[in-house]
Amino acid sequence: MPVPGTLPRDTLHFYRDLTPLSSFAEATEARTHKDVPEDWWIVIADVAGSTQAIEAGAYKKVNTVGVACIAAVANVDRSVDLPFIFGGDGATFAVPEALRERVECALRGAQHLARQSFGLTLRAGLVSVSELTLQSHWVRLAKVRLSPHVMQPALSGRGWDEAERWVKVPGAPGMRQVEEGNGPAEASFEGFECRWQGVPSFKDHKLSLLVAATSHDADENLATYQRVLDRIQDIYGEVAQYHPLRARYMRLASSPQSLSHEWRVRSVSKGFWGRATYFARMVLQNAAGTYLFAREREAPAPWNSYRNELVENSDFRKFDGMLRMVMDGSERQSEQLQNFLEQEYLDQRLVYGIHKSREALVTCIVQSYTGNHLHFVDGSDGGYALAARQLKQRLSEAMKRPEISSPSAAR
Repeated sequence: MPVPGTLPRDTLHFYRDLTPLSSFAEATEARTHKDVPEDWWIVIADVAGSTQAIEAGAYKKVNTVGVACIAAVANVDRSVDLPFIFGGDGATFAVPEALRERVECALRGAQHLARQSFGLTLRAGLVSVSELTLQSHWVRLAKVRLSPHVMQPALSGRGWDEAERWVKVPGAPGMRQVEEGNGPAEASFEGFECRWQGVPSFKDHKLSLLVAATSHDADENLATYQRVLDRIQDIYGEVAQYHPLRARYMRLASSPQSLSHEWRVRSVSKGFWGRATYFARMVLQNAAGTYLFAREREAPAPWNSYRNELVENSDFRKFDGMLRMVMDGSERQSEQLQNFLEQEYLDQRLVYGIHKSREALVTCIVQSYTGNHLHFVDGSDGGYALAARQLKQRLSEAMKRPEISSPSAAR
């Protein structure tokens, strides 16, 4: 393993130098993915006991900690592009060895935030890519262009799921557990924002959907994902018709309770007056933003285009070895989709999980109000986390059949 700080530049900037895919459909094609360098690390972070926390009504806290963790890691070195996927109650990253120690420090800072500000436990660990590949757990990725300013990774290879499994097993080989008290804990949450009201359904609900193909054959899995995407288009229409966000429906929050999540993240290290000042500034900025959005045509840039960019830069669909989507739709549409997925499940091609929510939650990382801002979308009341619980139940039943592969093996 290289000495920290001496990683070759071509490896350091592996993700930046990938040629972006032009369409989301390409993300499910393994041939478009590249091997992650062996001197990189997979980072797994998730809220322990998230399902119980969500059932207790703390879904917004869980969501906030997941995105705050992303901000902490991304801010370690803004000159290095790092791939990350938001999973609702946590995130998955890949980071080079040159940044490992600083990433561990930032993760401990995120753990401190989770405990002190939200009463949650953030579990985190790093797994060596070289150790995964040594055991034939491949780690591959691609990147998809969401907009001129924002890219999104797509993951493949069983190594990602295996890394998650190792992080949950103390003492696993090639794994470094991250714990708040075992070293310096310092994180920057610069750019984290949580200032939008929930976005209500335009029809009946927001549908959080997870789909994992289960064949041992990669080509069959690709055909399965393509069939699912085609069926979604048949039922829901073009992307704009089921996109969970619409610019004209985006409303800035005004209540202290809604704004308190960002305040807890961004002022965690400030004293009393610093915390009070931050909250007052946030309220005033949202009031000004509400006024300018109401007069969007006359407003100066970037206000006259920001909400359109927000929709364009949202991660409402992604591929990390399974398909993840948040969609707006009707009960009739969801019934048609579930009937299709259930038949595919019975035919042993996939497992799936769904969860219906009243609205979509939007949590943001904003580096610039002129393009470089990314918006994480999840269903309220648990969204992805509760859909994942349903998927795991189906997977447990499916794994009793010898012809079924786990999603990690199917990547």
